[in-house]
Amino acid sequence: MASSPDFVNYICEQLEGLGAVRSRKMFGEYMVYLNDKPVVIICDDRPMVKMLPCLEELLQGRPTEPPYEGAKDHYLLDPDDRDTLREAVRLAEEVTPLPKKKAPKKKDPAKAEGPVPWDIAWPQQMKPTLDDIGTWVKNPLLEELVAWMGETYGIEPSIEFSRCSMDRGWNIKYKKGSKALCALYIRQGWFTAMVTLGAKQVAELEVLLPTFSAAFRKLYEKTPLFNGGKWLVVDVKKEKELEEVRRLILMKAKPVKK
Repeated sequence: MASSPDFVNYICEQLEGLGAVRSRKMFGEYMVYLNDKPVVIICDDRPMVKMLPCLEELLQGRPTEPPYEGAKDHYLLDPDDRDTLREAVRLAEEVTPLPKKKAPKKKDPAKAEGPVPWDIAWPQQMKPTLDDIGTWVKNPLLEELVAWMGETYGIEPSIEFSRCSMDRGWNIKYKKGSKALCALYIRQGWFTAMVTLGAKQVAELEVLLPTFSAAFRKLYEKTPLFNGGKWLVVDVKKEKELEEVRRLILMKAKPVKK
């Protein structure tokens, strides 16, 4: 299964502040670059880095495997261990050479078609409000989820800008203390919710899986395990999908007592 763009976006966000971070789709998977140097390959939602001598001490004991058939073994990184991920990438970037640039091919200028992209309509220097985001999404389900999060957990959303090329632009994040509850990515007419479940929560979900929709069960089966957990990315266009996102969030954290 190919990696999720939202997972790639999450990895890029974890690396923000180290330098210029971007991602590129390659052969159905993704490469993440720091300062234009290829440092992390992502295959099946698994971030990996080359087994460089400078990483031996930092990543000692980490599992290794080839990212694809015929490749050399790579260290498998834990996307939730932000400090180790950042340090591994920083060290790898120091010893990785810049790739040789190919001469660009001449192309006829293409005409702009379709709606203006979200990150162009609201660039980094123009932070949108929740009302601005709601106007763009034009779906009451977003407002419904925002209200539910406030009533259930008593927390306000954090509007943050992602520089990752996969899902560049402003998004909404919810955290309860140090625990990330969900991330919402902006679309026109709908939104995408990413909820990360650990191994314990995945075991709980598998018991309840028959009570979820067929579409969600298919999504669940297609989502690979990572360290026993799953990164579930749900497109929210209908009330049923919103209900299932709420159920996932409740598995991560209990409601605040009133």
